[in-house]
Order: sequence, then structure tokens, then C-alpha cells
Amino acid sequence: MNFLFPYMARWKAINWTRFQRILSAIAEQGHTVHVIQMPKSHLRETNFQEIDVRLSPNIHLHDLGLNGFHWRHQYPFHKLIKKGLYSLACVATVRRMIREFHIDVLLVYNLSQYPILRATSCLKIFDYADDYIDMLKFELGFLQNPLLLSLGRKLLQGMAKRADLTFAVSHVLADSLDGISEVKVIANGVDLKNFTPDPDAIPHHFTKPVIGFLGSFEYFIDFDVILHAAQQLGQYTFLLVGAGRNYDDVERKIKKMGLANVVLTGGVPFHQVPSYIKRMDVCLNIFKDMPVSHGASPMKLFEYIALRKPVISTRLKEVHIIDRDFIYYADTGIELVARIEEILRNREKSAARAEVAYEYVRKNYTWDHIVRQFLAAINEKMSLA
Repeated sequence: MNFLFPYMARWKAINWTRFQRILSAIAEQGHTVHVIQMPKSHLRETNFQEIDVRLSPNIHLHDLGLNGFHWRHQYPFHKLIKKGLYSLACVATVRRMIREFHIDVLLVYNLSQYPILRATSCLKIFDYADDYIDMLKFELGFLQNPLLLSLGRKLLQGMAKRADLTFAVSHVLADSLDGISEVKVIANGVDLKNFTPDPDAIPHHFTKPVIGFLGSFEYFIDFDVILHAAQQLGQYTFLLVGAGRNYDDVERKIKKMGLANVVLTGGVPFHQVPSYIKRMDVCLNIFKDMPVSHGASPMKLFEYIALRKPVISTRLKEVHIIDRDFIYYADTGIELVARIEEILRNREKSAARAEVAYEYVRKNYTWDHIVRQFLAAINEKMSLA
């Protein structure tokens, strides 16, 4: 099959999302994947920080040519504006590429891509990968109002209805789509075969024990809870791996609080992620209590578990659905301190829980398993058509 994916970022980014994971696996199986990328940008988000990545020969990258001014400069609401301009510019390109490359499947995932769905005739998939309405509230800032949010909800429902297949990354998001009866949950996962630490990848030696966080430095991560724990547990190293729009703010807080035991790595290439997790004794999945958090299927959760690490998470709806009594929970700094100390006092018990978690993820949340579900749903829909 031939797939077409308009992507609102750069494909060879430092941070790989579910889309790179799923479509790369599909390409490795012999299918052809065409990706329409956004132009290069100076955005701080890890999805625009590029590295050299070996790609399958079945993946073909196409840069969408747009006015350079919009991508070199930041201005109020530039992120929303850039996504809208990109999606509108994509319509003609998508139509042309469907004809030129005999595209069988179009995959879209963002509200601004609604015009693309309207303009195409091949099999259309809408992947509901985040709580877009809650994210829209944040991006709109002081401009958020009932009218704009209602428009966002109508676009969301419209995309789910217009698509031939609708996938959701979590049960929470699937259940939130009113009147859409056939929503298939396609969760995030981990590639156990290739998730192997390189002992020489990280030259640094950290004072043990190491309490670790891996992920984006964004508004939905509760760094206040993490830094409270770091302040109370000054004898432990807190290793925070990642980058994003809130990185500078977190760095300022660390300096203000005088936390010499907190290490910031900045963004790291995705192939180094296993090596950093390997150095951690306890892993953190700490989010703020907001809809976008409850609807997430955190990739970091599966990556922690892949290396048999004990995990402490905020009490999130989708995490509770995934959990089989192997995750520890903490919503406050005080709770987090208590859970960290509990794990470190009872190493055998926490290791046993981590082993249970590993076996459950191995059976249910590998990318191989997820891609089989993804392709099976497509093949079933095509056979019915």
C-alpha cells in the first residue's frame, strides 16, 4: 500500500512521535510512505530539532514550499497560524500526490487538517492522538472563548465523521467522541527489539540513586511536584531528560531553589533514550491534572517499563486503564517523596512489580503489536469497500 502523511513538524526530529514509530514500521514491511513536512523552523519544540536519522528506503520526504517569513519569525499565536497556513497549502499538494503516487491511504491527525480530509478520495484515517480541545485552550491563551472552542469541537467531530477510519490513542479520547460508534483504540508502545541501552552513549556518571524523568518540557508536565521532591531528597540525583517550551522556566526554578542535585540534559536523540533510562533507579510519569493529561497514552511509560524500571505516575484515567497493579501513584510533592522512598526501601518488591509490567507491555504494547492492529483495521475497511 501507498501511504500519505502530512506532518506538522520535521520527520528527522530529535524526538520521535507515534507517527514516526508506526509509519517506519509500516515502511519496513514493504509499504511506501510519503511524508509532507513543514518547512524548517526555529521553534524550541523537539519536533523541529533535526538530527541525522537512517530511514527506510520506502519513506520519502517532501518539503512543502511556503513563505519563509512565517517560519523564521515568532509572533502572537504563531503556532496556530503556521498550522493553519500549512494545512491550507497542503490541500492542492495532497490532491496532486494522491494522483501522482497512487496513494491508497491518507493519514491526518490535527484539527487544522479538516480541509485536507474534504479534498481527498482515497481511504482517509483520522488519528485522534491528543486532546486537541484542551490543547486549543492553551494555545489560544487569553483569546479562548466558547465560540472558538465550540468551533474546535465541531471540527473534531467533523473529522471523525468524514474519515473512513478513526483511531484514538486512548480509551479516554475514544469515549469522548460523541456519536462516533466505530473508534478503534491504537495506543502508543515501545520497540522492545531495538530499545537497547548503549553503555558508551552517556559519559556522565550520576550519584545514585537516580530519580529520572524523560519527556517534553511542556505546560502539562508538573515540574513543581518533581522539583519539590528534589528539594526534599537532596541526597538523590534527579535526572530530567528532554526539551521544550518550558525548559528555560524549569531551569530558572532550579537555580532559584538552589537544587544542585538536579541534572538537565536538554533534548537527546531518540536512540540515546534507552541509555538514559538505564541510569535511572526510579522513573517519573508526572503530569498536571488536566484533560490533555488524562487522555494521553504516555510513550515514556512504556519505555520505562521496557527496561524494567519502577514507575511513579500521577493518577491519570488512561494510565489506570493500562495499569495492572504495577504502577506507583503520586499527585503531590509529599506523595512523590513517600513513593520514591518506598521503592528504594523495598527493591525486591519494586523489581517484581517492574517485571510484571514488562511482561504485560511485551504482550500488549509493542509497536509490532500496534502496527498489526493498525494494518488489520485498514485491510478490513478496504475489503468491505
